[in-house]
Amino acid sequence: MSVLTDLGGLPLLVAYLLLLAGVGVQYRRGALPAKRAVLLVGMCLTWLSYALLQVTQGGAVPTGTSLNYALDALAVVVLVVGVGAMGWWWRARDET
Repeated sequence: MSVLTDLGGLPLLVAYLLLLAGVGVQYRRGALPAKRAVLLVGMCLTWLSYALLQVTQGGAVPTGTSLNYALDALAVVVLVVGVGAMGWWWRARDET
């Protein structure tokens, strides 16, 4: 086994958090329009939910613990918010 597989999804989680932070920085600097930023945040959040599930399902957090259940619930909430953001973008993209 490699070192990355032993970490159980943590590198993936860190990568998506850094990507989400990069989108936030670019929006704050004015390099991203608001509608495009909403789309990118929605995409980042859906992939972040996947990474959270990788950490909890046989990853770094033991199964059956309260932290595992909390992270699973957080992953579901993050997924719903991400899909909602992409749905908002889908409706708002043709309004301009």
